[in-house]
Amino acid sequence: APTSPGLAMFASRLFRRGLSTAAPGPMLKKTFAALVVDEPGVLSRISGFFSARGFNIDSLVVGTTNMPGLSRMTIVSSGTMSKLDQLRRQMEAMVQVREVVELQPERSALTDLLLVKVATKVPGTRSKVVEISNLFRAEVLDVSADELLVQVADSPWKVDSFLALMDKFEIVELARTGVVGLSGCGQPGQISRPDVLPTVHKAGKKLSDAELPPS
Repeated sequence: APTSPGLAMFASRLFRRGLSTAAPGPMLKKTFAALVVDEPGVLSRISGFFSARGFNIDSLVVGTTNMPGLSRMTIVSSGTMSKLDQLRRQMEAMVQVREVVELQPERSALTDLLLVKVATKVPGTRSKVVEISNLFRAEVLDVSADELLVQVADSPWKVDSFLALMDKFEIVELARTGVVGLSGCGQPGQISRPDVLPTVHKAGKKLSDAELPPS
């Protein structure tokens, strides 16, 4: 059947604007590491950048590095391939960001830390939790008459599996750090040391109570 003039004009407009009428690609999950300038407010600015653009952030962790004035940020995000590529390009364009690399799971060491407290009032629960913990090489950190506190430090998918098994019991509370990672030795994804490091300003003298202005 011939194409109607209205439909042809609509498709032409989409083409000129660089839009695609094809269905979006499959959802993926990727881990990125970024070297960022260590300055006040940088975390809030970068997290605000993510939320303003509608990126799905599953995990965001910031920590120190061996480079003065720079911090390392590890981001786990989910989306289509084009969306994740866009995230990386836009991050690299930010003034506070020095470098962004992708950490491929099969070529990197990715670790997540979970602390979970499980109620053991029901008979048999304690032995089951300990047995599962041993299978995952988890560590029992504390014990009381009614609770067990367990720590798991492993790949994110193994932590997910452990937590799914703990959901069968009564979880009192839990805390999870998010993912940190480094590329494997000789593998792609290593962040290079910049030729010029940011200037690190030393903290000024801390005033005593007597030196503070009156309130």
